[in-house]
Amino acid sequence: MAIDTKYKKTALDEDASIYSEHKDIDERQKWKNMNRNERRIHFREYYLAPIFVAIAVILIVGYLVYDAVKNYRDVILMVAVVNDSLDEDALKSFNSDILDYLGYNESKEKVDIDDKYMLSGTNSSDSLSAAESITSYIYAKQLDAMIADTGAFNHYASLGCFYDLRNILNDEQLNRYSDYLYYPELEEANDPNAPKGLNTVRPDETYPCGIILSESPVYKSLKGAQSTPVLGIVITTNRLDDTLKFLEYLFPDA
Repeated sequence: MAIDTKYKKTALDEDASIYSEHKDIDERQKWKNMNRNERRIHFREYYLAPIFVAIAVILIVGYLVYDAVKNYRDVILMVAVVNDSLDEDALKSFNSDILDYLGYNESKEKVDIDDKYMLSGTNSSDSLSAAESITSYIYAKQLDAMIADTGAFNHYASLGCFYDLRNILNDEQLNRYSDYLYYPELEEANDPNAPKGLNTVRPDETYPCGIILSESPVYKSLKGAQSTPVLGIVITTNRLDDTLKFLEYLFPDA
């Protein structure tokens, strides 16, 4: 015969410790019930480590913010070097020398000439990323000039990304650089690889928008791999005067 336990009393009351020890106890009440030594132990075991972690995080974030603010410098000239690899130490000195030539303060401003833009000879994702960076910088009016091999230069010239040098150089300057003027071979207007988001006008015919740097003694000191690097001044630059001074710096004897 089965035993009915529905109304059978247990040997333990409902308030027995086997039940009460599992009930949630208000933290403030627990703290109130502890003596001084118990509070010290409880604090050390449950709160000290998180407090140290929080302080460490605050110090690290504070240092990073301070370092970023302290070392921030305005970019006064930005040049993208496309499909070339330059000597790292020479490029660093090159940036510093140009900054000095333009008359800016090294603690407040900087020149950003970078050779990270590889559109060929690399995997497709890196090439796409480089192309997108160039497009965004042109669109944001941050890029002042581009130095590229003739193939890449022709591509961006076909999109109308460079100034016609006849519109920004006087007759004396045009004569000075006449031996180095570059007329791009324009691509078809329906080029499927044209980057999106550029509010530029495609030229109808070739025009002198490049300066060949292969005879520039200053640029040759960077030991680039390209035999015919070409410089173009980006149509959206907000720093045209300094960009033209940069061109003068590249040809000190012209």
